[in-house]
Amino acid sequence: MTLTIIEQMPNDFFGFKYTPEAMSFGEQFRHCAVYSFSQFAGRIGVKNPLEGKKPKVDLSKQEVIDITNLMYDTLNTWASEISEEKLMSDIEFSGENIPTWRFFYAMENHIIHHRGQAIVYLRLKGIKPNGYYGW
Repeated sequence: MTLTIIEQMPNDFFGFKYTPEAMSFGEQFRHCAVYSFSQFAGRIGVKNPLEGKKPKVDLSKQEVIDITNLMYDTLNTWASEISEEKLMSDIEFSGENIPTWRFFYAMENHIIHHRGQAIVYLRLKGIKPNGYYGW
C-alpha cells in the first residue's frame, strides 16, 4: 500500500509541503526509512544499511521508491532472522520496557502514520488515492 501511495504522486510534487514547517511528500518516506533503520539498529543490534550515509532530503520519486523498497526488504529480512527468544525479550522504547515483537508493531504504526499523511498530500494535489481502503 505504501508504494501504491508513493507511485500516485507525480515526480514534480515530491517536494510539496502543505505548510513550510511540514515535511515534503518525499520527506515523509525518507524519514520512515531513516528512523526505522536507526531505531532497529539501536534497539535490537542489527546493522543500519544507511550507516555512514545521510540520504539527501530532497529525493526524487525514484529515490523515494528505492529507499522505501530498501526499508521494507531490510525490515522483512530482520523479521525473518530474529530468534523467538529475542522477539520475546524486553527492550526500552518510549520510556517503558516492551517485548521486541511489540517494537516491530510500533515501527509499523510509525510508517502507517506517515503514509496517512501522504494520503492527505495526494488529496491536496487533487489526486484521489488508489489502494486506500478507508471511510
